[in-house]
Amino acid sequence: MNEWFSDQLTASQKAALEAFYSAANLAFEGFQKLTELNLQAVKANVAETHKLLAAGDPQAFFAQQASPTGPLAERVQSYNRRLYDIVASTHAGFATIAGAQYEAHNRRVQALFDDVSKQAPAGSEAAVAALKKMMDSSNALYDSVNKTVRQAVTLAEGGVEAMLPRTAGASQATSG
Repeated sequence: MNEWFSDQLTASQKAALEAFYSAANLAFEGFQKLTELNLQAVKANVAETHKLLAAGDPQAFFAQQASPTGPLAERVQSYNRRLYDIVASTHAGFATIAGAQYEAHNRRVQALFDDVSKQAPAGSEAAVAALKKMMDSSNALYDSVNKTVRQAVTLAEGGVEAMLPRTAGASQATSG
């Protein structure tokens, strides 16, 4: 095993380990945010239940129970919006890590291909050129698919963002 290969292997393993720890930290941060969000929702629900149970007579209980429909819908929508933000930011972080890993892998493959093509025997220029063309085509395909997926995600996010205010208006109209 030559020294270049062992250096490349060590660098590759180090990069993979760093990517793993970045992804693990990102997942843990997302889980922590989700846990905090759920704890806040539980606290708000416990406080609301306590307020309902503090009613002195059955009429006051039922009056309080019927009144929070508007605020309840707003709280649910706020919860959903914050949940969406947590999921979207975590997804964006994973996409960034995956993109960086892909770029690093692509650079390593390109460097390996360049080294191998320099050592190719005479008369194999056509095969090397064909292989180079195939690599360029696969990179172009990946870029095209990646852009299409990003556009679809952006379009879906825009749809969700546009839908949230409409649902708030609808819930206020039904509760009011």
